[in-house]
Amino acid sequence: MSETTYRTADVDVLRELAGVDEAAAYFHARLNELRDSQFAGASLLPGWTRAHVVAHVGYNAYALSRLMTWAETGVETPMYASAEARDADIEAGAALEPGSLHFLYEDSHQELAEHWQRMDDAAWDARVQTRQGAEIAASTSVWMRARELWLHAIDLNSGAGFGDVPEAVLTRLLRNVEAAWSAREEARGLRLHPAGSPAEEEEYDGEAGPGAGVTVVTGQLPDLAAWATGRAEPLDRLQFAGDGWNGGAPAPAPHWL
Repeated sequence: MSETTYRTADVDVLRELAGVDEAAAYFHARLNELRDSQFAGASLLPGWTRAHVVAHVGYNAYALSRLMTWAETGVETPMYASAEARDADIEAGAALEPGSLHFLYEDSHQELAEHWQRMDDAAWDARVQTRQGAEIAASTSVWMRARELWLHAIDLNSGAGFGDVPEAVLTRLLRNVEAAWSAREEARGLRLHPAGSPAEEEEYDGEAGPGAGVTVVTGQLPDLAAWATGRAEPLDRLQFAGDGWNGGAPAPAPHWL
């Protein structure tokens, strides 16, 4: 990519790309720590081995590359042909030998990076659709990839944790989770409040306070992120206040994706 500072309507793309490089380096380091015999071991995702996680991360990069083709050409190119095709790819990938999984990750990462290097302002601003059907600017793909890499590095279940993730990434991740919850009826009254951060009025539906149909969950940022994304249940380290979601009682977090 040239030295031009690409800035779409809302995103400084070079800054975003630096963030994804940091996430990729972290994931790659955790991947390289695994012995071949560990790929068949359990990940933090129910029903998935570590090999499933690596396969998913690789095929996700190829899927985002297809979105970048859409952005560059204007020809609709979905991330996946179907949910079934996506699942079948991951299952097939999980059966690969560890060396082939390393290649899958590295090849897919390189392909996506090359797409990003070719993008111009018009392509970055082009509208594409995620797997869930949400319309986004192509530039959003960079954060999507960074988020994927940080979370799935932890899912490899090899000692990585949310305490390793930069605070700015965790804060942004929690905003994503809250936005997803706000669109779903069963989680609409749920708010996340990192300990030590100022409580903003809009967190509690204006001036109503946390007791009026809202549950505020307070805790340290890594604990909140682990709980909110379903990676852990540090319920003894979180405080639940209010009478909104689940009546304010501690419980596993609702799904966000």
